[in-house]
Amino acid sequence: MLLVPEDAEDVAQQVFIKAWKAWSSFEGNGPQRVAWLLKITRNASVDAVRKRNLRRMAPLDVVLEERTAQVLSSPDFDGDVILARLHAAISTLPPRQRWVFQARYFGGRSYAELAKETGKSEGALKASFHHARKKIESFIQGQAAEMITGH
Repeated sequence: MLLVPEDAEDVAQQVFIKAWKAWSSFEGNGPQRVAWLLKITRNASVDAVRKRNLRRMAPLDVVLEERTAQVLSSPDFDGDVILARLHAAISTLPPRQRWVFQARYFGGRSYAELAKETGKSEGALKASFHHARKKIESFIQGQAAEMITGH
């Protein structure tokens, strides 16, 4: 979600501190605690994306090329250029769309599970996923056209 391992580590630390401080006052059981921790993590990740303004005001093609290069150069990434471009496209999505897309596409999580975790309706989550998928498809089709035409 954050692209940069150091940013993810910062968020993980923030989540740990928030959970540690509130752990004794939370009255749920195992599954409820997991959902609670996931919600804290999701909110902290979305907030970090907003605070760091990862969606800079630069031409989209420049941002996507930079992010593709960033993904490819990461020691944690072991995919090919196509997967790197997918991750670059995902990184341009608004934070909530990005989170829903990643949770569904990579995590295989159900809308019902995500609705429970977020307090959002399944319909709202489906709409977010649909919009995210359309934006990613549009980006990938544009990239394919550029690769074919050389522009």
